Amino acid sequence: MAIPSTNMSSFIIQGNQVLPNNLVDASTALNNSDLYAVVNLLSSDIASANFDVPAPFDKVVASPNNLISSFNFWQSVVAQMLLDGNAYVAITKGSNNIPTKLEMAPATSVIVTLADSSSAISYAVNWGDERGTINYASTDMLHFRLLASGTNGQQYIGVSPLQSIASQVNIQDYANRLTLSTIKNAINPSTVIKVNEGALSQEEKEATRKAFEAANTGDNAGRPLVLDQLYDVQNLAINADVSKFLTSNDWSKTQIGKVFGVPDSYLNGQGDQQSSLDMTKSLYSNTLRRYVKPLESEMSAKFGVPVNIDESQAVDSDNDMLIDQIQKLLSGTNPAITPTMAQQMLMKRGVI
Repeated sequence: MAIPSTNMSSFIIQGNQVLPNNLVDASTALNNSDLYAVVNLLSSDIASANFDVPAPFDKVVASPNNLISSFNFWQSVVAQMLLDGNAYVAITKGSNNIPTKLEMAPATSVIVTLADSSSAISYAVNWGDERGTINYASTDMLHFRLLASGTNGQQYIGVSPLQSIASQVNIQDYANRLTLSTIKNAINPSTVIKVNEGALSQEEKEATRKAFEAANTGDNAGRPLVLDQLYDVQNLAINADVSKFLTSNDWSKTQIGKVFGVPDSYLNGQGDQQSSLDMTKSLYSNTLRRYVKPLESEMSAKFGVPVNIDESQAVDSDNDMLIDQIQKLLSGTNPAITPTMAQQMLMKRGVI
């Protein structure tokens, strides 16, 4: 049975209507600044983590292929996993069955096939070049998933976090369009001149407009405005309800951060109290762990060796949290660790 390689939907159901869902596919999601900020933050921090992989598998992890650096490769893998809920990395093995090359396959180019009785999974990748379509056994494909669930094969396919915020992202998109429209229209004249008597011809309207502009621009700008009884000047203002709707950007931003598990204060750089900063860092560290575990688990299963990814340095770049933890472990009459163990922990992080 062939099952979709991604659970992404091209539409959303709102009430009794089926509406286009243009902002939940990976190709357009990064045009949203808030989604870009979250995905870039998470993928960059995980890609900069320390990948602890036993030899000889460490070489291919540190240098996946000759076309892209290790950081950019794993950043792209994590970004695809965050956007699609799935990331596919084909494994090329040498004669000794040791991986020699890793290559990420676009989710839209992958066909996942579930064998009879769910005995095995295979992957067909259309590379779009002279290689054509190549079939890969499950052991030759790293398939990183998020929240795989469902039936009829869907339990083997991850779910993108973007699906849960489709409506919020669309609302934000509409608010952005309204904001742009408001700014554009602000360039147009915002003053109305009402003539209380008579119907003016087109020539008379133009003459009135020019007379008003001449009286209130140039050298006359800022001077008192003098009107006779025939004229009434009014200024146009943005409707209060429209102004309130434009603030939905902040609400949507919070929702986007929530679905990815990134604290809003961490994403926006807010918070000035040390206790608040420590709590925010702790929450963000837990968020990173959620996305690191799928990588560790899949690589360990396919390589057959324990893989550990230490992402703590991304949160604790100045090592303050590590030093504070070590000091607490060394304190008291019965310290939990010895000075030698503390020294080894600091050396492993590169502090000393």
